[in-house]
Amino acid sequence: MVLISSVPVVLFQIGSIFDFSLYFHTVLEVSKSLVLPSQWSLSYFVIETGESIPISLGNYFKGPYLYSMTILIASLVFSMFVSFILAILTTISKGPIQKVLLKLANLLTAVPDFAYIFLIQIAVVQIYKMSGYRILSFYSLGGEVIYAAPVICLSVIPTILFYKLFVLLFNQEMGEPYVELARSKGLSKLEVLLRHCTSNVLQSVFFQSKSIVWLTLSSLFIIEYLFGIPGILHYLRNDFTPKGIAYILLSIFIPFFLFYSIGENTVKKGQREKSVLFEGLRVSFMDSLQWKNLFRYKTKKRVSIFALLTQYMNITIPLMIVFCLLSVSVAYYFFYDDHVEQINFLYDETGSLIGRSPLPPSSSVLLGTDPHGYSIFQQLLVGTKYTIVFTLLVATVRVFGGYVFGFVYAFYLKAKWRKAINSIADGLHFLPLTLLMYILLLPILIAYSGEWQTTLWERLFIQVFILSVLVLPITTSLIGNEMNEAIKKEYVQNSAVMGGSLIWIVLKHINPQIGRKLWLYWAQHIVQVLQTLVHLGVLSIFVGGAINFLDSPRLSREIYELSGMISISKEVFLTKQLWLIIPPLAIFMLLIFCFQKIADGISDKQLQSGGQKKRREIKWSYITRNLAKRTTK
Repeated sequence: MVLISSVPVVLFQIGSIFDFSLYFHTVLEVSKSLVLPSQWSLSYFVIETGESIPISLGNYFKGPYLYSMTILIASLVFSMFVSFILAILTTISKGPIQKVLLKLANLLTAVPDFAYIFLIQIAVVQIYKMSGYRILSFYSLGGEVIYAAPVICLSVIPTILFYKLFVLLFNQEMGEPYVELARSKGLSKLEVLLRHCTSNVLQSVFFQSKSIVWLTLSSLFIIEYLFGIPGILHYLRNDFTPKGIAYILLSIFIPFFLFYSIGENTVKKGQREKSVLFEGLRVSFMDSLQWKNLFRYKTKKRVSIFALLTQYMNITIPLMIVFCLLSVSVAYYFFYDDHVEQINFLYDETGSLIGRSPLPPSSSVLLGTDPHGYSIFQQLLVGTKYTIVFTLLVATVRVFGGYVFGFVYAFYLKAKWRKAINSIADGLHFLPLTLLMYILLLPILIAYSGEWQTTLWERLFIQVFILSVLVLPITTSLIGNEMNEAIKKEYVQNSAVMGGSLIWIVLKHINPQIGRKLWLYWAQHIVQVLQTLVHLGVLSIFVGGAINFLDSPRLSREIYELSGMISISKEVFLTKQLWLIIPPLAIFMLLIFCFQKIADGISDKQLQSGGQKKRREIKWSYITRNLAKRTTK
């Protein structure tokens, strides 16, 4: 946390970019402040007076921290309870109903958490218009403390994710032998689920809940920003110093780290066994003869393109949708040079003024205009390609980097270094990704002076680098452990003993085992990057950056990218001009849905291939047993 907190305000300061001597000096100063109780305080900047008021950590924990954590914990508990009840009802229901509910859950996960806030708000407004009764309050104004609206909005995505996890685990448990034994004694399906399956399922949910908590933490700060809640994010924005950032990150990290550490030790979770096969054998890195044989393929039966598309239809259709969106956006660049029309005023046939920006959708202005008068439709045509290409690039760097470092992790690192990487990867689950991105990218992507110290390509490179590196320990640990599991296969070990080189073993034995999983991770990271871009867009962190002019209340984006169109969401909350963000939000939802379908298709194919492989193994063992019986006779 100390190392991260010193990065944005030192390494990327104007006039001192990459000043490492100043960076290490700041790290030392922050470290000293952690052990000196006299320096345990935050600063609250008052805009009206320009003063910084010191606030003790005690007041911080009793005030904004407790407020934020109450909302977070309440939403997680509520999500767990609702998802558990829904999963029980789904598991005891008939097959068709279960499939419909699971498909509905998959569809709902394609909607960003940001969109549910608007849907809930619209519902509350409609109820108020019909009944005159306001059931929820959405804004924390004048010291008003609100809980119901933020808890409900924050609970939607975790509820859906917990529900899918519960259903999956309950279905797995229902296939265990002890369930058949319990059913044979006359227990109903519901009694078996509650008395026998629930304890096992809850343990599994505990260990797999880190990623859901990680996502919910990121969503918490979006809720705080949109509802004007004076919580953790509010104080972070007021005390954006290395010491303030370090204290706030530690206040988030330590409770969750202790909770999961104590929980894992209580349940006595077994650690993954790391393969040490290649630590004792002298396996050559590459053999020239084997390298030549890698490119000698056997003639395979040709498969028609139509048959291939039919076989992978659930993957092909979403890919075609994404390709069409990208192609239209690229074509707009070549034919119209990414022109975006600006219409500040709209006149009728008589020359009378009938509207000014932002203009709502009409026959004259398709999809309307933004507050600056720029066409929303043309911004979508321009920005879609930037969003797709940027997202694909970040996801590719994450997975490819994880594969390269996972290779080093599996074959060259000692057990203590592998344990260190796993610890870092686990620790990152207790720090909200959106908050880390905001902290690191804010000094780079907003030019408060009206001038840039970096070029657009430098900012894009730094942005891709930060979005990728923060997740790299997780992908390294994940892919490295997958490689370790592949190494344990008997035929892989035999190949190493018989003289197979490292490259031969990886390309011929390990890659075929983990290749489909790599594509699955790639699709999942695309969805995660899209969600992150939505969150950063809400916090006014844009792809390529933006300039803050003193005479304008809004940031001026460097490129038309979809996340930048969502930055006015807080203003839309107040003005109800929903057409300003519904179009870019719809594109994000469509992209997330497409890549989720691709991930689901890859996962289904993996399960099918695993089932076929298992059936082949069962069939082969049956044949060998029969042959053994015949020979003994």
